[in-house]
Amino acid sequence: MRRSVEKFISENDSFTTGEFARMLMAERPDLGRSTVYGQLARLCRSGRIVRIQKGRYASAARKDYSYELSEKAREIASSIINRYPSVNFQIWELDQLNEFVNHLLIRNTIFIEAESGLDESLFNLLFEKYPHVLHNPRREEYFKYAGTETIVVRKLTSETPPPYGKYRQASLEKILVDLFGRGIARSLVSPEEYRVIYEDAFRAYRINQAKMFRYARRRGVEEAILDFIYEKTNITLEEDR
Repeated sequence: MRRSVEKFISENDSFTTGEFARMLMAERPDLGRSTVYGQLARLCRSGRIVRIQKGRYASAARKDYSYELSEKAREIASSIINRYPSVNFQIWELDQLNEFVNHLLIRNTIFIEAESGLDESLFNLLFEKYPHVLHNPRREEYFKYAGTETIVVRKLTSETPPPYGKYRQASLEKILVDLFGRGIARSLVSPEEYRVIYEDAFRAYRINQAKMFRYARRRGVEEAILDFIYEKTNITLEEDR
């Protein structure tokens, strides 16, 4: 049975409790539910698999996404936290996508997104200290006033996946969705890079698809992302996302 389990895990990027149970019972029809749950618990404890959402698991070969922010981005995040310790904000920078793209992005943009009503306060805070700070710019404004490293401050959309780390960094799920949004991020990355970005992200990291598509629905781009994934990539989505 151990060989069957290892083969199943190696052949499935992710799987449900039911799928795992059917695989076991094809070999041992007499197995009970407690044995199935026991096997899953053992595999989780050993680090062979991880639980990515209720009733779904993935091989631990994929890892949680993390990125070491640039010194300037860390400085900006620290300034915000020191000045407004309770503000709900997230930070990410365009350079993060260089891990995935074929053609490196030369100009970096640091995105600061804050809850509605506080984005203007953060803009004023950063405008006093840094050049090239823009508040929710349109595409034309961005390309007219952007520098070699630009800071963009905008409102944080509700239902955005939660941030991670002490600097409150945006999740990979959020960044992937924002490429399809109406914000400036869409204008800074060539659509020709989207396929490799998505495929490499889904291959290397654990993507919480439930959170990602809930956020995509909130931004009104769920159908566009689904069409793109099905038509342009080799990604297999979870059926119960």
